[in-house]
Amino acid sequence: MAQRFTILLHDYPYWHWDFLLEHGDHALCWRLLRQPCCDEPIATEQLPPHRLLYLDYAGPVSHDRGTVTCIGSGTFEIMASEAVLSIHLNGLTWARHAALFDVGQSRSFWRFGVIPQL
Repeated sequence: MAQRFTILLHDYPYWHWDFLLEHGDHALCWRLLRQPCCDEPIATEQLPPHRLLYLDYAGPVSHDRGTVTCIGSGTFEIMASEAVLSIHLNGLTWARHAALFDVGQSRSFWRFGVIPQL
């Protein structure tokens, strides 16, 4: 069974994009600090795991935490998971690959692209 991903536009506590990856009984989540685009590094913050329902959800978030809108979703396959988390994306028209780079000091970046760039 393929694992799912979703990119949500979230307007609370400020505008950002949540990138969620299905992982067992929850979704791993990163807050992207600017709009996802191809071949440009995007600063990110890892958030606590999210409930799986957010992989298919759009609308108000509980406890007055704004609203989310889905801007992209599909399935993914992990390509590598050592120093760089590299995944193949199925479902986006503008990107077929994503890679997470940890640059130390609690700083990491996602890069979306058409082909793997490791």
